Amino acid sequence: QTLPHSIQRLRRLSMPKKAETGQSSMNILSPLSQLAHSLRQAYVEDQRSHILNRGRSILLNTDYHNTVRVGTFVPDDGDCPVDSSGKNTPLASLDQDRITALFAFHQCSVSTTVQQIIDLCRETLDVAVSTSSSPSPANDAREDNLDSLPPMLYRTSRELLDLFRAIVPTLHASEVSSIPRTAAVLHNDCVYLAHESSLLGAEYKSKFRSFDSSMESSPEGKDDKAKLLGEICTFVDMVPPFRDLATKSMGSMIELQKGQLYELISPRLANFQQALASNESVSEWDDAETALRAALYHLRHLSQAWTPVLSRNVYHMSMGNLADLVFTLFLDPVWKAEDITEAASRFIHTLFLDMARGAAEMFLADSGGAAPTSHQELSLTENTMQHRFQVAKKFATLFEKSQAVGKFMAMRLSEIHRGLEEGVFRSVTARELSHLISAAFDDSEKRTALLNVLASKQ
Repeated sequence: QTLPHSIQRLRRLSMPKKAETGQSSMNILSPLSQLAHSLRQAYVEDQRSHILNRGRSILLNTDYHNTVRVGTFVPDDGDCPVDSSGKNTPLASLDQDRITALFAFHQCSVSTTVQQIIDLCRETLDVAVSTSSSPSPANDAREDNLDSLPPMLYRTSRELLDLFRAIVPTLHASEVSSIPRTAAVLHNDCVYLAHESSLLGAEYKSKFRSFDSSMESSPEGKDDKAKLLGEICTFVDMVPPFRDLATKSMGSMIELQKGQLYELISPRLANFQQALASNESVSEWDDAETALRAALYHLRHLSQAWTPVLSRNVYHMSMGNLADLVFTLFLDPVWKAEDITEAASRFIHTLFLDMARGAAEMFLADSGGAAPTSHQELSLTENTMQHRFQVAKKFATLFEKSQAVGKFMAMRLSEIHRGLEEGVFRSVTARELSHLISAAFDDSEKRTALLNVLASKQ
């Protein structure tokens, strides 16, 4: 607390050189010179401690639930406008530059905590640059200058990012592992820090180098420690740890949600395969409808939590991953069924169409990125739903297959043959389609001919 707060005041303590004084004078002033040197070292250490304490206070005391929107909205391929030929308009034709769009940080919400940490990190680096560029008196002795301050500030700025990685995942571990929104916020924070780390080094390396160039004409030059900052200033090595932490936090949450979806669906479909042989509605069909409603409700709840937080691309990949699990759990009993009656075919047709539409509503088609609500669901236009279906096909690998199976159940053999030519069943393998035909249709010449066509394609 007794140390000066101004670097200029510390520079006034610089001592004369040996050439300007006698040896006896230097012997007398040696203790005072050592004191001046120790004050400078104490000042440098005090600055580091002060900055790290500020960072620690931010991480421990800031409400981690508060978020702020950052980044640039970059539409994915499915969101690009459609031209007259039906193809997506290429990204290069959008208002923003193609290269800028490719490397832009996709718009999402990050915590105010990480925003303040990045601001403090930049503030620290700015002080390091300004301290390096402060001219020192020509008569200052090398050991009396504050040449160790810029390297110390650079080191401190890196330690601020290490503090985040050490404190936040541990402090909020229970929430990150159980609350979808908190896991999404931590994911975004880590991706944001990885993005900033990839840029900070290049940004401030150029600033240090520009100063080095200006100092080459100086008679005294500059201390090697400060000059090296223009060469070693980098944060790229911090990118992989932050990306790994982002993947771990969001990946663990998705696995948790998969487990919950499995518990909602699987017990209710335990006897669904055998029930497809029934000629009339049975309780197992009601259980299947209940399972679908529960799964869609769960996905809608996740959508409301994740849409305002995650970037559009990450949101779509997450929802597509979960939707594929739902499709898998409903498709498996159908693939394994040995006998599917006409009544069961009509039920599957309706069930799968409802499943496809319900899953498609979880994907975003508007540039604002608002979460779908019950009011919005009632007002969805057909064009909007078609756009959502296209996005769902891109991010949910089983979406198109579930649609094809739903359509199959309402077709006659001649329509199925025509659908093969039109590519309706391109997402379904020949073996799978053959099994469905054998289970859903009685033996006949048409069925045998169609099975022969499919056998030739296997």
